Amino acid sequence: MRRHIPSLGALQAFLAAAKHESVTAAANELSLTTSAVSRQISLLEEQLGVALFTRVRQRVLLTHAGRAYSRQVAEILDKLERETVEIMAYEGVGHSLEIAALPTVGAQWLIPRLNEFSAENPDIVVNVCGRTRQFLFNETTIDGAVYFGSGSWPGAKTDYLFDEILLPVGSQKMADELHGFEAQDILRQPLLHLVTRPDAWRDWLPPGLAVNANIMRGARFEVQSMLIAAACAGQGVALLPRFLIGDHLKSGALVVLSERSIRSPGAYYFAYPEDKSADPSLMKFRTWLARNKNPEAPSRA
Repeated sequence: MRRHIPSLGALQAFLAAAKHESVTAAANELSLTTSAVSRQISLLEEQLGVALFTRVRQRVLLTHAGRAYSRQVAEILDKLERETVEIMAYEGVGHSLEIAALPTVGAQWLIPRLNEFSAENPDIVVNVCGRTRQFLFNETTIDGAVYFGSGSWPGAKTDYLFDEILLPVGSQKMADELHGFEAQDILRQPLLHLVTRPDAWRDWLPPGLAVNANIMRGARFEVQSMLIAAACAGQGVALLPRFLIGDHLKSGALVVLSERSIRSPGAYYFAYPEDKSADPSLMKFRTWLARNKNPEAPSRA
């Protein structure tokens, strides 16, 4: 049976032109002539019987069909590339997992613990990428994700890992300059915020404490590693979970200014696609993660 599969060259030309909205730029990327790229796209459109682009002066703009097809083709080629690299790297033996994680959690908590998983599962390689927001698993090649939020993820199953307990921390210099470690003293300092925890300082306030200052003031940061860096630099006081700053506390770069803590409304979870529930490698990783989810436990790296 003859398959209706376009040539790889035509698909690559199509995706490059879609990305740049320019045949010339696509040709430069692919090290081809402009006429060669145009010919490939024309052949693809002829084979499909569908217009993928509209031509506007020097630009090519995706049609509605072209936009939908570009997403599908990009996903398929990404998967093909991943499988090709995997079989080249492991010579057909073993498997790899693509795990997404919040950047700071991945760097400070997950990756330092992966030595243990690798020792138990030498045939499985875990690749870690940074993601700050939820996504649709069926639009990526990602097998699982460590994230913060609720226990709901569209099209995925989730495992609860642990809560997030926040403590006020600052540099040693800031601690030395404080007149005391009472809440009033801490709140007089510049306050640092994580954009995804906008109410953290308000929630941290002791009941009945009258505060004259605006607790919403201060710099805001997108990820926790930036918040940690700002606190270490003495730019203010931050509310951070102890499990992410263990090394900073040991070195003295950060000091806990008060043991008054709060639990964030969300928690940390591991999400994975429902259709991969029977994947042996992913289930091994899931089991290992559940066994090692204590955020305060030191890594064995």
